Amino acid sequence: MSRPVYSWPQTAYRPSASLLRLPNVRESPYYTRIGDGRVQCTLCHRRCVLAPGSLGACGMRFNLEGRLYTAAYGLLTAAESRPMEIKPLYHFYPGTSALTISTWGCNLPCAWCQNWHLSKVASPVGAFVPPERVVGWAVENGDSGINISFNEPTLLVEYAEDVFKLARARGLHASINTNGYLTEEAVRRLAEAGMEGMNVDIKGGRETYRRWLAADLDKLLSTARYAKSLGVHLEFTYLVIPGVNDGDAEEVLYAVASLGRETPLHITAYFPAHKLSNPPTPPELLDELWRKARRELDYVYVGNVPGHPGQHTYCPRCGYPVIRRSVDRAVKIELRDGRCPKCGYEIPVRGRPGRYGSLYRSFL
Repeated sequence: MSRPVYSWPQTAYRPSASLLRLPNVRESPYYTRIGDGRVQCTLCHRRCVLAPGSLGACGMRFNLEGRLYTAAYGLLTAAESRPMEIKPLYHFYPGTSALTISTWGCNLPCAWCQNWHLSKVASPVGAFVPPERVVGWAVENGDSGINISFNEPTLLVEYAEDVFKLARARGLHASINTNGYLTEEAVRRLAEAGMEGMNVDIKGGRETYRRWLAADLDKLLSTARYAKSLGVHLEFTYLVIPGVNDGDAEEVLYAVASLGRETPLHITAYFPAHKLSNPPTPPELLDELWRKARRELDYVYVGNVPGHPGQHTYCPRCGYPVIRRSVDRAVKIELRDGRCPKCGYEIPVRGRPGRYGSLYRSFL
């Protein structure tokens, strides 16, 4: 097994009163005062305790004179139209696209981060975009929804609440791609604002979370169960990394299955990135895991292996491919009122299939 490597966001600023003049710096509702000017952040399960003048582990929250501020409100590092299938959210408004946004920072120290140029940087400086402009971009572009991804969307929660409320008023769906370490309070507020879907990165078993992430898998599962109880659509992604979490497949499988065998699981191939140079995931390992997982889950997918049959959605009763995909989009959707056209079995898909906007169009 590889030796754990932590990679926290690199910060290049210090909390000061001058930051309060920036439009992206706002006081956060996600904290409690605990005395001596210290505050405890309640946004994610790290629940950082911050002394005055200090930053949270994510790098984007700070204590200034006994108040917790976010430096990320509306501070965007990317804004791009992307298909739901690339997220991947296969059972959530298939055949549609979402205006996808991100900021800086992250609350997990993954050494293999694919978007490290965003998540491993913490800065209060960048492009400030008001919520109504993001929603306007989505409508203008023909997107059907708004998604927060690339870096950890937990860092944009206050902004997401405002964006999602406006999106819902315009008939747009809302979702996040998350590491799942946000608290139940954050999930509740996002759901109340209009969030309908989450893709949760499950990064391995309990020991992997402890050794590589200084985190607790059970806290992620608690948040996921709570999200499901609120009616939020859930899908999970398991990036299989040789020498890190490839021995966790059974534990991951049963963790996902504990939320119901209808819960979609995406098993995806890893490629060397950021601080980890372990070899790529062998396709034959993914194929083996896919076949095993289908015994416990109805909807299992293989990602980053072009042409694999695990790209498609099959009816659990008769095996008919009700949704066919190629690369990053749905190319044939044969659901009839949400059911298999051959045997009538109901397929759990949130939202009606639609159309893509102008894909990969960038707004920043």
